[in-house]
Amino acid sequence: MTKENVSLALCADYGGYFEGGREERKKFLLWKLKDGKVRGKIAVEDEERLGWIDYYPTEDGWFRIECIDVDLDKRSRGVGRALMNACLKDCKDSKGVLVGATVWEHMPKGFFKKFGFVDATPEANISVMALRFGEEDVPAPQERRRFTPRLEVGKLVIDMFDDGQCPPSYVTRQLVKEAARDFANKINIREHDMRDEAEIKRFSGIGGIFLDGESAFFGYPGKEYHGKIGEIREALRKRLEAKSIL
Repeated sequence: MTKENVSLALCADYGGYFEGGREERKKFLLWKLKDGKVRGKIAVEDEERLGWIDYYPTEDGWFRIECIDVDLDKRSRGVGRALMNACLKDCKDSKGVLVGATVWEHMPKGFFKKFGFVDATPEANISVMALRFGEEDVPAPQERRRFTPRLEVGKLVIDMFDDGQCPPSYVTRQLVKEAARDFANKINIREHDMRDEAEIKRFSGIGGIFLDGESAFFGYPGKEYHGKIGEIREALRKRLEAKSIL
């Protein structure tokens, strides 16, 4: 993956908010490539993109896979295996490779187990799996840094932290903002661009969406994402009622 072909490492264009998410991911990858903080492989056949993988060096000598994706109509052809093998070959001089794997279709644990990755918490829906290249201990999972918000009397404060890496995260943020319009004068939204040096200095290690300082997860938006607006709106309503604002 290079700055010239980075557009081939973007998620499928479903239109709508995903279009904005793709643009944010492109900016993120170019930012990381400029600083030499991302590597990636792109599978191409007859000048057509099949899929990609991107992975990032850590400060303690490991690499971490953030995303591997194969286009839906190109699956079951060994593309994912080829991408993984290329990644592992590229990382062979490191201590090993880490990946945040899930029990769902995207980044599934079963796929990484085929390459020797070990799951320390198999009972979890999302866990960090590791493939060691030497005898070094797998680094302990870092606790997400606690976030202390600036609360406001009579309002629900929503803080959003994102660096543009993941288009679904971008889509979720837009859906939260859309759902919050129903409670316009009762909700204050603060967006934190984690590509900004000042924001990184203040909030390094923090990511996601927080409601009055409490981490919130609204699921992964798919191609037909508009149905999630009602779910998010109801979650916000319950928070406001709990605060006796509604």
